[in-house]
Amino acid sequence: MTHPHETPPLTADELRLLTVESRARALFLYHPTPLFELDPEGRFRHANLAAARFADLNEQEGKGVHFSRFIAPAHRERVERNFQRALGGKPSRCAAEVINLTGHHHRVEMDMLPIACERGMLGVYVLLHPRQEPVPRPPGDASAPHDMAATRLLEAIPLGTALLDLTRQDYPVLGCNQALCRLLDMPRDVIEGHQLPVLRERESLAVRQLHTALARRQPIRERLTLTRRGGQPLPIQLYLQPLEAADGDSEAVRQMLALHVPLHDTDSGSRAMERGLVL
Repeated sequence: MTHPHETPPLTADELRLLTVESRARALFLYHPTPLFELDPEGRFRHANLAAARFADLNEQEGKGVHFSRFIAPAHRERVERNFQRALGGKPSRCAAEVINLTGHHHRVEMDMLPIACERGMLGVYVLLHPRQEPVPRPPGDASAPHDMAATRLLEAIPLGTALLDLTRQDYPVLGCNQALCRLLDMPRDVIEGHQLPVLRERESLAVRQLHTALARRQPIRERLTLTRRGGQPLPIQLYLQPLEAADGDSEAVRQMLALHVPLHDTDSGSRAMERGLVL
């Protein structure tokens, strides 16, 4: 017999359910790598914090979206096959290329684990293990990651520098140096593969002139203020310098250097100019 204010003991079924819920809650709260829960149709049901950061979305944005939205087309059939295997009650593992909402590509290994109960399959847990190597691009693609010579060039420049792809309308960054990561207070993978942050402020006259110079493959320098990741304004002078084609044809120019010179460090910009790196 229990007293009026005492909690009645749990039944065996209630205890089993509470145990399962506690394990699932701990998994989503504390697992350090991206973890998603899919329903039996393959739609996102839940995600942990690491997964939200990886996919660049919050749980509400992703809920109900089919997982194929984030899988590279060439790998969708493979991932679907492994998903169906997990739905059949057999854990599976496969490699794939995934694409987050910002368009950034990642190579991952994914474990698919069945979520089962006495009444059948409830869904699938997907654990992602990101790889560190860059995603290879087709040979001859101007957007392919810069080669070792370009890497050495970028890192040899003491200023924040990016290499831009002129063959695409948004001029994405092919590569950047650590100096630019520090200047913008952004990790490399947030910069590379995306439009240079200072080029996004299209309402600025200076930025519109930069876009005109990029379209014409012409050198230019402009003073403007960029906003660092933490929201702090930083006045700079931005230099754009085309990397000339072997035959000197400006129409064949495919890449351009973008050097960010803080206005308190214009001497460095002058030294770079003297070396022929910019204007």
